[in-house]
Amino acid sequence: MEKLRIKLEKWVNGGFCLAHHEGHAVFVEGGLPGELVDISLYKTGKKEWFGTVSEVLEASEKRIPSDCSVFMECGGCSYRHISYEQEIELKTSLLTAMFPEWKEKLEVVRGPENEYRNNVQWQSNGKEIGYFAKNTHRIVNDSHSVCKTIDKRLLWDLVPQGIKKSVSKQKSIQLRLSSKSIVNYERDQTEINVQNTKLKVPERGFFQINQFLLEPWLLKIKSLLPDSSEVLELFCGCGSIGISIREKIKSLYGMESHEKSIRYAKENAKVNEALPFEYEVSDLYQKHLPKHVAKFPIWIVNPPRAGLSEGIIESASLFSPKQIIYSSCNPSTLKRDIVRLESIGYRLEFMGLFDFFPRTQHYEVLVSLKK
Repeated sequence: MEKLRIKLEKWVNGGFCLAHHEGHAVFVEGGLPGELVDISLYKTGKKEWFGTVSEVLEASEKRIPSDCSVFMECGGCSYRHISYEQEIELKTSLLTAMFPEWKEKLEVVRGPENEYRNNVQWQSNGKEIGYFAKNTHRIVNDSHSVCKTIDKRLLWDLVPQGIKKSVSKQKSIQLRLSSKSIVNYERDQTEINVQNTKLKVPERGFFQINQFLLEPWLLKIKSLLPDSSEVLELFCGCGSIGISIREKIKSLYGMESHEKSIRYAKENAKVNEALPFEYEVSDLYQKHLPKHVAKFPIWIVNPPRAGLSEGIIESASLFSPKQIIYSSCNPSTLKRDIVRLESIGYRLEFMGLFDFFPRTQHYEVLVSLKK
C-alpha cells in the first residue's frame, strides 16, 4: 500500500477525517482534525482517495489511548481514539450540519458505550474465529475475545458448548441474545421481552441491536402518537414497533416484504392481544402503496439504509397522511426523503439522535413530520 504524510482538516461522515493532497480529497480513518499523520492508502480513485493512519506524528490533544487491542484492524469501531463525550458531540454536529435549524432543538438519547450489542457475526476459517480485518477476509487474532461492543455473553470463549458445536462447520456464525439463551439466528428464532411485550423474531429477521436504547426509542415513538391512533406501519418486520406501543393504537396495518416476518407479526399481535392489527406481505420498493391503506392518517416507517422509495413518497402525496414518524439508520437518505416530503407540504416537528451504535460511525435518527 502506498504511504502518504498528510495534515488532517476536519471530521466528515463515515468515521473519516478529510484532507487534501495534489487535488485529491483524502478520507482518512483513525485520525483527528489537526493531526499530522502518515497514512496507508487502500483505495485511490480519480478524485477521492481512502487511507488509514499508520503513524501519528503530531497528535491532537483530544486523542486518547484506545481501549481495544484490535481497534482499526478489525474495522468495527471508528471512534475509540476519542472519548465518548467527544463522539456524541461529533455525531450531533454532523447531523445538525445537515439540519442547521435543529442545532438547539435536537434531542440526544444515549446509553452505555460498551456491551450494548445483542447480536454478533463471527467469521470462521476452520481454525480461527473472529472478525475480518478491514477490507479483507483475514480473521483478526483475539477479536473473538476482546470486542467491547457486544454483550459479554456473546464473546466466543463464553458461548455455551452446545451452540459452539452446532455452528462448528459454519463460515459465518450469527449469534443473538434470546430471552433466556443464546441462539444461532441464522437458523433459530429469537424471543425478546420489551415494554411488557413478548416478541418472537424469525431466523435471519431484523431486530434493533442496542439492548439499552430499544425501550427509550419505543417510548419516544409512543409519545409522538396521539391517543387512539390509526397507523400504517411500513417496513414493519415482525411487528415490533406497533405491537410494543399498542396502548396508543386503535388500529394498525403493517407492510413488509419478508413473508416469514409477516407471519411472525401476525402471531406476535395475537399473543400480545393487539387484535385489530393486520399485516400484508408487500415489496415496498417495487410499487405505489395500495389504495386500501389511504384511510390511515398516521404512518410509522423504519426503512433499511436505502430510505423511502419514490413510490412511497408519491403515495404520501396522494393519500396525504397527517403525520409520518420516520426512524432512519442513514442520515443521508433521511435528509433526501425529508426534502422530498417537505416539498409536498410536510414540516419537521421533532428530531432525535439515538446513539444505537456507540464507538462506530453509525447512529439512528427519529423524526416526526406533520401536515
